[in-house]
Amino acid sequence: MAKKEKKEKKGSRGDGEDKELKDEFMGESLGGKKEETKESEEEMIKKLKEEIDKITIEDSITRMMMSLSSFAYMKMGLPVGVNDKHKDRQQAKLAVDGFDALLKVIIDEVSAEERENLKSSLSNLQINFVKIFP
Repeated sequence: MAKKEKKEKKGSRGDGEDKELKDEFMGESLGGKKEETKESEEEMIKKLKEEIDKITIEDSITRMMMSLSSFAYMKMGLPVGVNDKHKDRQQAKLAVDGFDALLKVIIDEVSAEERENLKSSLSNLQINFVKIFP
């Protein structure tokens, strides 16, 4: 009983609350974690900015081409049964033509392997377009 009385005198105010334990917990959970969260957010923002700085125009154009490719297939109604409601000849043609135009712009800026992959993608888009919209 003597230990309990000492503990109550030490940190308790008679309301069942251990002030020292509460202060320690609050310091760690609010102050410590708040600082850690702020530091990790700042660190993440810094890393994202560094990654953005590494993005080249070639990367950006290639990503646009991949988006156009996806849209083209969707507007061709492919895969059948999934994108039927999106089938639109004019929109599909615009996406394929946009891919072709961007390929002409970037063709000398990419590696031989990437060039062949992009040309192959264009050929597949054109073949599917002709099959879908004769």
